[in-house]
Amino acid sequence: MVETAYVMINCEMGAEGTIVEGVKSFDSVKEVSGVFGNYDIIVKLECSDIDEIRDIIAKKIRHLSQVKCTTTLMCAN
Repeated sequence: MVETAYVMINCEMGAEGTIVEGVKSFDSVKEVSGVFGNYDIIVKLECSDIDEIRDIIAKKIRHLSQVKCTTTLMCAN
């Protein structure tokens, strides 16, 4: 079974392009787009389990330079 999550990222002004490129390099990332509104970037993750999603967010996405915070929406399967 595949777990799906959407991660909304807030970042430093002007860092959107760098972060989008960094996030694209992660295998579990299926889509990434810059957005307007309360968030700067939205990322679609597809992973084998929730623990893998947690690791990608906590150990990879949040460690990218200029990421200020993230909000995650887990999809109900």
